[in-house]
Amino acid sequence: MNKIKILIGVIVIVFIAIVSCKDAKNEKVITEEKVETYANQETHTSCLADPAWFTIDSSTGMRKTPAPKEDSNSVFGNNATVTNCNFHQWSWQKFLWLTNDVSGNPFFMENLIQVDNQTVPVANGSKKIVLTSLDNAQATGDILRTNETLSSDNTSYDVYYSIHVDSTLYESIQKYAPMDKSEYVEATFPVGALELKIAWVDARAIEDTSSYFVTDAIIGKNEVQIALLGMHVVGIVYNHPEFVWATFEHHDLVPYYDWEATTTSDIPVTSQTDKLLFSKDATGTIDNLASKGTHDNPNVFAVNQFGVPRQAENAFLATSQDGAENFKNMESINNSVGLQLTDIWNNYFYNGSIWIDTEGYAYPTEQAQLLNSLGSNLGNSAPGELPRGSVAAYNITMETYEQLGFTPPTYIYQQSVATMGNCFSCHSASNGSPLNISHIFNGAVHHANGHSREETKQMHLDEIKEFIKNMK
Repeated sequence: MNKIKILIGVIVIVFIAIVSCKDAKNEKVITEEKVETYANQETHTSCLADPAWFTIDSSTGMRKTPAPKEDSNSVFGNNATVTNCNFHQWSWQKFLWLTNDVSGNPFFMENLIQVDNQTVPVANGSKKIVLTSLDNAQATGDILRTNETLSSDNTSYDVYYSIHVDSTLYESIQKYAPMDKSEYVEATFPVGALELKIAWVDARAIEDTSSYFVTDAIIGKNEVQIALLGMHVVGIVYNHPEFVWATFEHHDLVPYYDWEATTTSDIPVTSQTDKLLFSKDATGTIDNLASKGTHDNPNVFAVNQFGVPRQAENAFLATSQDGAENFKNMESINNSVGLQLTDIWNNYFYNGSIWIDTEGYAYPTEQAQLLNSLGSNLGNSAPGELPRGSVAAYNITMETYEQLGFTPPTYIYQQSVATMGNCFSCHSASNGSPLNISHIFNGAVHHANGHSREETKQMHLDEIKEFIKNMK
């Protein structure tokens, strides 16, 4: 009997050792395991990047990431089984596909169409990014500026924005924009429709640009080099006519707010090193994130990592999405990509994505009706509501002054669902159609009605002001 007990004890100890062992060899096997579909990865405890995304083309020596599947035969075809991780995997794969090298340029520069805020193509025979004085203001009218200490000439530079669309979205916008609204109330953009918004800065703003993607551009009449700071990747997948809104940033632009040290008052934000948008001599408070509608000094910071809202002592804020699950999946896939990506894009990270839970509604008509019925309430992320993913989604270079919503609390620690903002706070079907979720579609409608780019920008600002007024 004693021998049996001893034998059982040995077996238990060995079993525990096998289960708990996390040596580097075992972790490597999991990381490098070939995964055929997104759904298969859910058998693991982590949200991982498929090694196939990092395949090197033997003829060019460059990464050749395949485009993600998005149609009814993809994981998005079944709303009952698609997972939180699937959306994060789509987001990273789409970004990697867009940044594949094509004849010395990333895919998006070679194959997408640069357009203005009215979806009018920007004249660009040389494939250079073209920026004007109208392209340096955020949606709130604020202009983000860099930390002069990091520049090569002790100058603070404005951040600029370009817009790019694929032919699918472009042709759809040109089709619907001239129509009477009654003709497209329940219309949706087709699967594959894609829009990018990209934040750039004159490369002289960064003394050491070795970790940035840098390219030639024209700002006004000047030929300069610009560095890419951040990118929104906004695409239609099956069952999601509202778009999936994903965002990426360079890894070292700003410091983060310290939620762990927060209890019943705000913690001032500091940095031990100079960052592109924050000086090591600065102290950041909620005032640094206030929209002024003018030129703003740097020293901005990020409130919620990965767009996952927190509260005192680093607890997850109760919202329509399980914050712990969402954060873990994004942390995991960022780490997984970081271990496998070797080109310049390894200096950028995924800061989250947001979408709507459309389960129970048929694609596309019932889902279009759902989006219309939610109207300006589309971004409401209270428990039980429909936004999923990073329900406080932002890009530090684009929604700098909207991180705490359009009607922010008095103090950061008071962050709540009621005051929080995300992409759908501004991009909604409140104008009567899912197509209106796209601001450049609205701009195309303005263009069809004879309005100028300047008028479109002002109308957008007026819409935001009215939205804020109605929230109070």
